[in-house]
Amino acid sequence: MTSSVSAGRRYAALWLLGLVSVLNYVDRQAFSVVQDDIKAEFALSDTMLSLLAGPGFAIVFALSALPIARYADGSDRPRVIGLSLGLWSLATAACGLVGNAWQMLAARMTLAVGESGAGPAAFSLLTDIFPVEQRTRVIGFMQAASATGLSLGVILAGLLSARMEWRHVFITLGLPGIALALVVWLLVAEPRRAREGVAGAAPAVFVPLSQVFRIVAERPTLGWVALICVSVPITGFGLLMWGASFLLRVHHFEKADLQYLGYAILAGLVTGNLVAGWLGDKFGTHNLRFNARLAGWSLLTAFPFTLAFVFLPGAVGALVSFVLLKFLMTLWVAPVTAMAFAIVPTGMRATVSALINLLIILSGIGFGTFLAGALSDAYAGAFGEESIRYALATITVGLLVGAFGSFMAARTVGRDEAAQKETLPAIAG
Repeated sequence: MTSSVSAGRRYAALWLLGLVSVLNYVDRQAFSVVQDDIKAEFALSDTMLSLLAGPGFAIVFALSALPIARYADGSDRPRVIGLSLGLWSLATAACGLVGNAWQMLAARMTLAVGESGAGPAAFSLLTDIFPVEQRTRVIGFMQAASATGLSLGVILAGLLSARMEWRHVFITLGLPGIALALVVWLLVAEPRRAREGVAGAAPAVFVPLSQVFRIVAERPTLGWVALICVSVPITGFGLLMWGASFLLRVHHFEKADLQYLGYAILAGLVTGNLVAGWLGDKFGTHNLRFNARLAGWSLLTAFPFTLAFVFLPGAVGALVSFVLLKFLMTLWVAPVTAMAFAIVPTGMRATVSALINLLIILSGIGFGTFLAGALSDAYAGAFGEESIRYALATITVGLLVGAFGSFMAARTVGRDEAAQKETLPAIAG
């Protein structure tokens, strides 16, 4: 597949789609920085605020991700990405125009529809045009771009909110994506376009949905991947979505000081994703068990640093711990995603990517964000303003469950890899 796309166009696509991923998470993460302002204006509890930040976004994301991914598996993927980016950029700007919590919920739900479509299509396209020995590195690069967006979302929203009201922050961050959407649609390489109208060209292999679910059910490793994608994001997104509020309430940060949280996210997540991609390509391309074991040990090692972030008395120690925990927590994403792609046919990778994203968003943004807010309200009687500290401590158990799932995946992935090689002729035929 890679022969139909030149190296220059491959890397141009990688950088453009990386920029799309950056904007994806800038727009998503900005909410966490200004959520206390939204809470005050609309007179919300932490539980109600978490519904806006979490389930309202996640449920719609889950409902729209799979059908858009199925369409992307058999269609023009840059067009899917461009339309998705344009929609969520408009929805982000609309967040600055709302008059009440219900309108904010509607804008967040529209944002979710757009963001659900871009990631699976991008991963499907990039794993199509890059050789297999570079696959984990490409996934790691894209995850690093997402991490850059998470950090920039905190940094930019923190700096902007210190100078303008929260509504103008959303409008300022949302509009630039509309221009990028057109560039991606028109310029990103799509090998399927080259095959259109060419006599004798083999069409893309499209796996029927019934067969997708049969293959998923027959691969035990994908079940363990699902457990990882459910458990770890509860901790990860709980910390990301409530980290700013934790620092504002417990360590008494000013809004402008939240840029340091952004830098901590940048240092931990970007480094972790790039290192994970390099390790996965070097040691895991022909040894998928390595990918699973790397995930397991990194999640176990992240656990004490997560507790340190929550309980250390000083802000500096907390931020240093945050860098380390995010670095270690991130080492699972690219290797486990590459491992999942390696045991399914090409024609269902956007669907598998969507299923992975669906689980991460539902459990992380949907449940983890809500759980942290609900626990904070529940603990308020005993701990007051520090209730968020004990809420975040409670959800760290997700790391231990994810480590267990990773070690179990290491035991099954060899058999599933062999089964995939036997499946290929049947799919192609």
